[in-house]
Amino acid sequence: MFLKFQSQEERRQYGGSCFFELQLCKSSQDQSLENIMKQSSNWEYDSLYVHGDKPLYSVYGPIFGNGVHPNMTEGYLDPWGITYYKQDMVNEIIERALQSKPEGYEVLIAWLNEAKEYNGFYILGV
Repeated sequence: MFLKFQSQEERRQYGGSCFFELQLCKSSQDQSLENIMKQSSNWEYDSLYVHGDKPLYSVYGPIFGNGVHPNMTEGYLDPWGITYYKQDMVNEIIERALQSKPEGYEVLIAWLNEAKEYNGFYILGV
């Protein structure tokens, strides 16, 4: 379910551009939430990818829970936009994944443990 790519060519060969991207938030913690929301970019090599035909929203939506959207509201992941999950939310997400154990949870948990070293993470919609 969760994929990592070593190059853009590898990603293209897998299946184009219809991916959710789970991206580490590398901004400093002293920045405002508004600035943090502006700092994501696409196709980072340390990101996790989920092809758009996989049930990320329906299966993992409850596991991720509420994140922050660019309009500063909170809610489930936006499949067409950006959702930001703060660093202090990562352990709770890991706990929910361990409880329900959906497809690919081991890969996600390993990546989320890395996200603890950063200022959380983003999910970029398709």
